[in-house]
Amino acid sequence: MPMPLQPPAIDDSVVTARYPFLPQANSAIKAHMQANDVNIESLVDTEWLEAVRVRARVRLLESVVSKEIDATTSVDIHTPYGQMVECLSFLYAMVTVCASFDERLLARWAEGESSRADHLWGTIENSESFQRLAETYLSDVRMGDDENWQVPLIDFIEICPKISGAYWRLPNRAVHDGWVTLSPASGENSQQRLSRLLKERIRTDLIEVCRQRMEKMDEAFAGRMAEEVGRIVGLLQHQATTEVSFTSADEEDWPPCMREITTQLAQSVNINHVGRVFLASMSRVIGLSVDDAQAFFVNAPDYSADTTRYQLNHVYEHEYTPAGCPKLQINACCPITRGDAKSDLCSREWMDHPLKYMRARQRAKHRDEQAAATQGQ
Repeated sequence: MPMPLQPPAIDDSVVTARYPFLPQANSAIKAHMQANDVNIESLVDTEWLEAVRVRARVRLLESVVSKEIDATTSVDIHTPYGQMVECLSFLYAMVTVCASFDERLLARWAEGESSRADHLWGTIENSESFQRLAETYLSDVRMGDDENWQVPLIDFIEICPKISGAYWRLPNRAVHDGWVTLSPASGENSQQRLSRLLKERIRTDLIEVCRQRMEKMDEAFAGRMAEEVGRIVGLLQHQATTEVSFTSADEEDWPPCMREITTQLAQSVNINHVGRVFLASMSRVIGLSVDDAQAFFVNAPDYSADTTRYQLNHVYEHEYTPAGCPKLQINACCPITRGDAKSDLCSREWMDHPLKYMRARQRAKHRDEQAAATQGQ
C-alpha cells in the first residue's frame, strides 16, 4: 500500500521543524527559503547560513558515526529563526547526501533520520497529534477499544517483512475485520510498537526521495558540493576501515569461545543458557541470518525448531550484545585460560570481550594484506 497521496494537513510550524522529513514540511521549507531569499545554490556558501550548514553536518555526522540522530536539537524550534535553521539544515544534509551519489551514505542517513522519528514519536503524549503523523505514512490508523493502536492489514503485510522478530510475523498478531492490533510487547507500549512500524515507511520514503533528487542533480551543482561531500564521505570511509567489518568475518576470525560452542553443539553436547544466548547474539553481530544461526543448534540434544526460532528472533529483535569474557569464564563458556599458549591473543591483558578479539584479528589481517600489497609493487 503506497503512502497516502494527500496526507493530513499539519500547520504547526514547530511540528514541521521538529520533523522536517515529513511531506507536509516541504511547504514550510519553501516558505523559509522564500522569506529569507535563499535558494539551493545560496545554501551552499552564503556566509550568514553557516549555522544551517553546521547543524546539517551534525545530523550527517550522527548518522555516519552512530547511525542515529540525536533526539535533541541545539536551536530553539519555537522561534522563527530556530525553525528556519532546523528545516534548512535537513534540506542541506539531504542535498549533500544526494550530491555524493553514495548508496552507503544514503542508507546511513535515512536510517539515522528514521530512527530519530521512531524515538520521538514513541514518546508523544497527545494521541491525536500522533495519529495525524501516523496517517501521513499509513492508509489509515485507529485506536482500538483496548486502547491499543490498530493498522490496516494491507499496510502491516507490506511493512512488517522488513522488521526482524517474531512479533512482526502476522500469525502472532491479533487480526479482526482487516485490522491488525499492535499490542504492547518487548518493554514497549502500543504507540512505541507503531512508531517502530512507521520507521520503516519513513526510511523507505527518504531513500526514494533522495534517489529522485540524484537523478535530477546537476553536475555543476554537484561539483560545488564536492568539498562538503568529500568531508562526509571521507568520514564514512574512515569508519569503514577503522570499525571491524563483522559482516565479512571469516570463521578463522571467530573467537575461541564461539568456535568451541559451535563445535560442541555439532557433537550434540548440551550447551548452557549463557553459551546459547552468546552464540545467538554473536551470530547477529557478525551478520548471519536467523536461518544460519538456527543451523548451529540443530544437533543440540533438546533441539526444537519452533522454540529455537522464537528465541533467536527475540535475540535479533532486541539486538542483544554478546557477553564479555568475564561472564563467559564464570559460566564455563571460555575454553582459554590466562597464559594459555593456544591463544596468545586471548591472554592479552586488555582482552576482555570476544568482539575485541574479532576486531584485533581483522585489523591484523588488514595490516598483513596492506604489507603484502606494498611488497608486491
